[in-house]
Amino acid sequence: MLTMLLALAIQGDPLSGFDANRWMIVDPAARVMNYLGRQSLYLERGIALLKDSALADGTIEFDLALHGHPSFAGVLFRGQSPLDYELIYVRPQRSRQPDAVQYTPIFDGQEAWQLYYGDGYTAAAELPVNRWLHVRLVIAGYTARLYVDNAMKPQLVITDLKRPWMSGQIGLWGRAGGANFSNVTVTPAPSYPPARVPTVTPPVGTIPRWRLSAAADAEKTNPLAMPSAGPSPASWESVPVEASGLLNIARYRNKVTAGRDVVFARTVLRSTRAQRVRLTFGYSDEINLFLNGKLLFTGSSGYLARDASYLGTLTLGLDAVYLELTPGANELVAAVVEAFGGWGLAARIAPASVLIIE
Repeated sequence: MLTMLLALAIQGDPLSGFDANRWMIVDPAARVMNYLGRQSLYLERGIALLKDSALADGTIEFDLALHGHPSFAGVLFRGQSPLDYELIYVRPQRSRQPDAVQYTPIFDGQEAWQLYYGDGYTAAAELPVNRWLHVRLVIAGYTARLYVDNAMKPQLVITDLKRPWMSGQIGLWGRAGGANFSNVTVTPAPSYPPARVPTVTPPVGTIPRWRLSAAADAEKTNPLAMPSAGPSPASWESVPVEASGLLNIARYRNKVTAGRDVVFARTVLRSTRAQRVRLTFGYSDEINLFLNGKLLFTGSSGYLARDASYLGTLTLGLDAVYLELTPGANELVAAVVEAFGGWGLAARIAPASVLIIE
């Protein structure tokens, strides 16, 4: 039934004959058009959600026609709203490169491609343009496998999908010139709640939890100064990091502007004596570090911030500082500023054996 609905819904002009009761189009440039010999849905800067769909596990297949210019196009699944879903997309301009295809979770419209990058999140694939290529996505539990252009083996295998396992809408996604889609089919699979993902302890020395402030406009709240108004930092929300040590701030905080937003993240390092420790950290996009109320470090790691090809991906190890700790409690605060692409923080301390991280 779901496959039939998809096949029917792809016919007709979305501005006149496209069934608005079945599809939710969030793209002012979307249209049905004849392209490369077949009727297709063109998305340029938005999404098309199938309202009637409710897929947890199964297979999504479609044909994709990429144009001869840089663009982004993909498939979304387990959608809970037009702003919350899992997404896998292709970059034709990166054909055969290690990030030709990419996975990212979307929380409140916030992409996180700068945070989830590398093995298990990005992969190489050949992405021909100006012809139809077949894409197949197989979803089961917290795993997804992507096959591009009738490949026998998946080019991308994700084993830790970041959003909760649940049924949700499927849809199509296009950005920056987008692509054409046709022959969309969905084959649901029997769905059983997957076994709880085993708790994995982050590497030794990782700061395992942070207390987060509310999000604020970085143009109105000075990220170079500790916040003096509002709730005490001790009462900020305590949130855990992922197994890798990454804190994806977008899980817990929505952006409040279309520009630069800031969240302050706090932890307490309790030392048995006066000592110097090394703090290695990664962040996206900007950071200001405070130790016991004093500004210690400021840096920028956003898109193109360091050189003309810098993507701004979060990497633990590119930045480090030494902390001069006093006996007892030492407050470490990070002001993390985000523009786009991923709002994140990760930090590790060495040696950690003499510390209690609160």
